[in-house]
Amino acid sequence: MPDSAPAFEDVNDRAKEDWKRETSPFDRVQSVMRTAYEPMSAATVAENALTSEQTARKHLRSLAEHGYVAETASPDSTGTLYQRAKDSIALEQARRILDETDTDTLSTRVLEMREELREYGDRFDANSPDDAVRSHADIDTETLLEWRTTRRNLAFAEVALALSAVENPTDAAEAV
Repeated sequence: MPDSAPAFEDVNDRAKEDWKRETSPFDRVQSVMRTAYEPMSAATVAENALTSEQTARKHLRSLAEHGYVAETASPDSTGTLYQRAKDSIALEQARRILDETDTDTLSTRVLEMREELREYGDRFDANSPDDAVRSHADIDTETLLEWRTTRRNLAFAEVALALSAVENPTDAAEAV
C-alpha cells in the first residue's frame, strides 16, 4: 500500500504565513488600511495585519502623522477608529493617472470634462448634480451618476495635473 499523501495545507493559511514572513508589520498595517473602506479599530487592523494590537496602534499613529490615515472617534465613544485619509486616496489616484497618461492627453481630457460639466449644468439649469436633484430637475439616475462621476474624475485629473507641475516645474513653466 502506498504511503499516505501529505496532509492538505490550507492555501489561505499558507498565504498568510508567506505574507507575514515576507513583509514588515508596518507594511502589513499600511496594506490593510489601503483596502479599508470603513473605519476600523486598532484591534481589527491588527488581526487583519497579522500583528499585535500594540504594534498596529504604533504604526497607525505613524501613518496618521504622515497623513495616510485619519483617526476618528468611535460612535460608541469607546475608542479610536482609523480610516484611510481622503487626501492619500486622491494622491494615489492622481499618481495612477500620471503613470497611465501623458500630461498633454490629460490636459485635453480635463478640458473635455469641464465642457461636459458645463453642458450638464446648462441642460438641467443647475451648478451640480445635487442642485439638480434639489430643484427637482427631470434627471434620470444614470445621467445623475454620469454627472457625479465626471465631477469626481475631473477632480482626480486636476490633482494629477497639479502633481505633474510640482514634479516637473520646467514643463509647467514652458506651458504658461
